[in-house]
Amino acid sequence: YQWSLNGSPISGATTATLVIPSVATANGGFYTVQISNAHGNVTSSGATLTVQTPPSILVPPQTTTVLQGNTLNLSVTATGTAPLSYQWKVNGAPITGATGASLNIPNIQANQAGSYTVDVINACGTVTSPASTVTVGIPPTIVSGGQPQSQVVCTGTNVSLSVTASGTAPLGYQWSLNGSPISGATTAT
Repeated sequence: YQWSLNGSPISGATTATLVIPSVATANGGFYTVQISNAHGNVTSSGATLTVQTPPSILVPPQTTTVLQGNTLNLSVTATGTAPLSYQWKVNGAPITGATGASLNIPNIQANQAGSYTVDVINACGTVTSPASTVTVGIPPTIVSGGQPQSQVVCTGTNVSLSVTASGTAPLGYQWSLNGSPISGATTAT
């Protein structure tokens, strides 16, 4: 027996069975075997060996912060034998319809923040990207009833003005008098 790959004899491949350990891309091709004895030889019809590669992530989705109401854009760059398919997940749960190399979520809300991953799948297996933490930033707003209240006070008394606000922490404050910032007045009260 003499096995050949793409018409070239394979050194040491001289038995009825050809075993290729740890198949690599370079092992792909057209295999034949020539069988001989004292009365002649015959060559087999060929068999094509196609070696596919499992998916591999080249560029994972990146951790990001997006302002509430804007569009979240995540993407992954992967390689492997086509076709590649994708499944995006948030906190481990599949996102319905999120099956492309990019994920776009318009009008993102605070409850959509979390840990995003993507599975890249082909005939050879599945690989999961590292987690991408998505933070949804909420702009500051003054809560209902939280506006500073007008007051009438007598000269020489202490007065407190306060505001109640919400949004992504930390919140920064700057009080002003008649449109001019008051030095050191940087808290909610």
